[in-house]
Amino acid sequence: MQAEKVQREQVTIKYRVWSRSAIFLLCGLFFFWSFQQIVNEKIIGFDGAIRETVNGLEAEWLVGFFHLFTTLGDKPGVITIMLIAVALIWWIKRDYIAMGTIIGGVILVNELNKWLKDYTGRERPMTGPGAESLSFPSGHAMVGLFFYGLLLYLVLTYTKSSGKRLIILISGIIFILLLGTSRIFLNYHYPSDVFAGYAAGYICLLLGVLAYEGLHSFFQKRAVKP
Repeated sequence: MQAEKVQREQVTIKYRVWSRSAIFLLCGLFFFWSFQQIVNEKIIGFDGAIRETVNGLEAEWLVGFFHLFTTLGDKPGVITIMLIAVALIWWIKRDYIAMGTIIGGVILVNELNKWLKDYTGRERPMTGPGAESLSFPSGHAMVGLFFYGLLLYLVLTYTKSSGKRLIILISGIIFILLLGTSRIFLNYHYPSDVFAGYAAGYICLLLGVLAYEGLHSFFQKRAVKP
């Protein structure tokens, strides 16, 4: 029984490594491609097609619905949720590594996003309030996927029930997708801004998860040493 358990754990670890590596590679390739397109001022074909489709769906209730999600991805929304999350993690788990990874990671990813925007210099597809900053890649998608993705990872780590884990996973993925969709629907970003933001956000998320797991393992080993 113990041997079977060890074998299942090894298979799970191998699957996790391969799946993470595959998605990391795909995200890296897509981000590099889209980055080159923007820097070289080339038109990305699917931007126009998706925007035309979205422009025909401007129902009032949908605008209000997506405004809610775009607010949760704004800086005040992220900071508020981050402070609540860090306080809960401290109160319930005393997981100081997670707290540090969240705060440090959000700061670093946000700064990287601002640098990428300044470097590419892509203007937003809209004018007026909200168009003051640049467009590529979407901060809501990039920082949002990192931050909310890291929270999702931690909640799944803390949750033991497989049924609850599945519900949490599906809900978290839908929420993160709606963050990016809100930016396209409300015309704050081109679709390629959001897709590239997700790609960069996943790369940052994986690095953050690896940092968390590495530090967690390091301090656990130090704790058991005589």
